[in-house]
Amino acid sequence: MPEQTLIEQLAAVLNVEVVSPMDGNEAQSLHKALPGYQAVADDAARFVQKYGETLNLDASVLADLTEGLAEVKRMEPGEHALEKLYRSVYHQRLRGTDRCMEGLYNATRRIRNFSEAYPNIAEEGKFLIDFMKAFKPGRKKEKSGDGGGEG
Repeated sequence: MPEQTLIEQLAAVLNVEVVSPMDGNEAQSLHKALPGYQAVADDAARFVQKYGETLNLDASVLADLTEGLAEVKRMEPGEHALEKLYRSVYHQRLRGTDRCMEGLYNATRRIRNFSEAYPNIAEEGKFLIDFMKAFKPGRKKEKSGDGGGEG
């Protein structure tokens, strides 16, 4: 038996399966399968259970509802765990990016300080200076809206 990948191991722990991504047509057909529909499906399952015979509904209607809801319910714990894990990883990534930004500020400052003595450094580091213009620290200067000076 081949060794499981990390994703397969994680899927087993979360009691979900790894499936191939949906193609465009399949995704389009599921366009309306939104989380809010689960509550409606719950209510519909109770309704069909109560009135299915009166409405002459096939037993498969209730089976589709209950099996679909059971499938969604089974995946909820894994989904919640993955959301928390994703948020944690994303916040760690933001912290890492913040550390990078500090390094970028320092490198940009040094490029500017040495630009006269080493023009080639200033020329090669222009991409960094241009990029960092968007991240100037401190308060933004407010433009005067009246067009005039003090007075």
